Amino acid sequence: MRQVIQLTFCLFITVLLSACAAKYHAAEEGVSGFRDLQVDKNIYYVEYTEGARTSWEQIHRFTLKRCAEITKQKGYKFFDVLSKDEKTVYLESSIDQVSIAGMGNLAVDAPVVNSYVTGGRVEGRRVTYKIQLANE
Repeated sequence: MRQVIQLTFCLFITVLLSACAAKYHAAEEGVSGFRDLQVDKNIYYVEYTEGARTSWEQIHRFTLKRCAEITKQKGYKFFDVLSKDEKTVYLESSIDQVSIAGMGNLAVDAPVVNSYVTGGRVEGRRVTYKIQLANE
C-alpha cells in the first residue's frame, strides 16, 4: 500500500512539474503562444500569451524572439520597439473544475480531495510589442 501511495505521489509531482514548463510556440490550436499582425510595410504587432505561472520576463523573451524571427524572415537587419504592453488576461478553458488531493498523514488519515471551480476561465499574461523593421 505504501509503495502505491509513493508511486502515485511521484506521478503527481511529475505531471505537475511538466505542466508548469512553458515552451515557445505559435498560438495555432489554443490561446497560448505567439501571434503577429503586419499593419504597414514594415510595422508589426507581435504578442505572446501564456498562463499566469509563466514569469513576465519569460513572456517578454518569447515575444522578442518572435520579433527577431520576423525581422530575419522579412530580410531586415534590425527592429525598433515602438511600444510595448503587458496585461493580465482571462483565457477560456475547457476545464471548469480542478481537484487537488492531499496525502494526509500516511499512517493514520486517509487522503483528502479538495475541488475548486474555475468557471472555465484561467488567468494568463499577454505581452504585445509594436515593432518597426529597419536595415539602418
